[in-house]
Amino acid sequence: MAKKSMIARDVKRAKLVDKYAEKRAELKKRIAAGDMEAMLALYNYKGASAVRK
Repeated sequence: MAKKSMIARDVKRAKLVDKYAEKRAELKKRIAAGDMEAMLALYNYKGASAVRK
């Protein structure tokens, strides 16, 4: 039973990563340009990082 919940959690995490991938890429591009507001915005999305394998 626990194994199914772990798989479901990974699927949910993957969906979140896909949902916010474009926004994170845009924020990272702005950070590279030195935008401080973008740094703070990306910090708020740190939970939607790439799926661990």
